[in-house]
Amino acid sequence: QNDTEIISFTPWPKYSRTTYINVDVSNKEGILHARDLGLVPSEKANIIITPLPEFALGTLFDESHKGRFLMLVRHPIERLVSLFYYLQVATWEKTYRPSWKNATLLQWSK
Repeated sequence: QNDTEIISFTPWPKYSRTTYINVDVSNKEGILHARDLGLVPSEKANIIITPLPEFALGTLFDESHKGRFLMLVRHPIERLVSLFYYLQVATWEKTYRPSWKNATLLQWSK
């Protein structure tokens, strides 16, 4: 977060024309930093991907610099089933439950 300007770079020019910028918008601090650097007015980013869309929209965009919003949402039941199977084996997670290791999905759902 010590950068004072937005720098774009292409890490694999031989294989891809994809360009990245030196701004991390995965947290509020990074979004504020992007705002301070003038990310949106610079027009160096065509897409901004963040887990904090509401904060990013309210912080980075204004009447002069509008954006479009796209949200991809996984089906809630699929998410829960996936979480159940993940937490059966993810011993490194704080939410790991050893009691789920041998449980069936039906048992867990009750």
